[in-house]
Amino acid sequence: MTDDHPIALPLFPLGTVLFPAAPLPLHIFEERYHRMMAERRGRDPIFGVVLTRQGREVSEESEIHEVGTAASLLAYHAHPDGRLDIAVVGGRRFRVISEDWSRGYLVGTIEWMDEIVSRADRERLYDLRRQAVAAFAAFVAAIARQIDAVVPEELFPDDPSETSYAIAARLPINTWERQSLLETRGTADRLQLLNTILVRERRLLTETGAGGSVIDHPSQRFGSN
Repeated sequence: MTDDHPIALPLFPLGTVLFPAAPLPLHIFEERYHRMMAERRGRDPIFGVVLTRQGREVSEESEIHEVGTAASLLAYHAHPDGRLDIAVVGGRRFRVISEDWSRGYLVGTIEWMDEIVSRADRERLYDLRRQAVAAFAAFVAAIARQIDAVVPEELFPDDPSETSYAIAARLPINTWERQSLLETRGTADRLQLLNTILVRERRLLTETGAGGSVIDHPSQRFGSN
């Protein structure tokens, strides 16, 4: 994916946020998405995932957030009755410029979003990464104390941008906040936002015994189960 010109990409409106490098299993049974999968099976990315703003995901033209994530196909299984189980992994982020529902499913004209890293940011990215990893470890340790369990240490990539997405994908936070993390253009800003969220969630967990409220709403036509 080296072409930075706007391109047409089929989109799945979902009630969840897909982060770069994060896996997502989906169950598909609507005819229009069977057709889309047949048309796109050999393409990479196979489609993009976008978070719905409002509207049901089944048989509706859902209103969507503009920033989403391209998805590459990892696994594909067709059931005898036509239902599909697939697994995808998040890739490059994009912004939707325009929408077209004429094929029965959403096709977006999209432009790719690359990470913004200024010279000043580059000098402090690894410090921010270390802070985020430490804050995540403290958050997980607080959870482990609450449930009286031993949780193995989480290993993260050396790259600060990859680490920011890996931590974001693991956090049990509200969908709107996950979308905010996805939309953050710069790695430094995303790591700073993660640090703020992790400190807040650890304090909430320590003081009340409860973490953030997760409001992801898995799809009825495809979901994470």
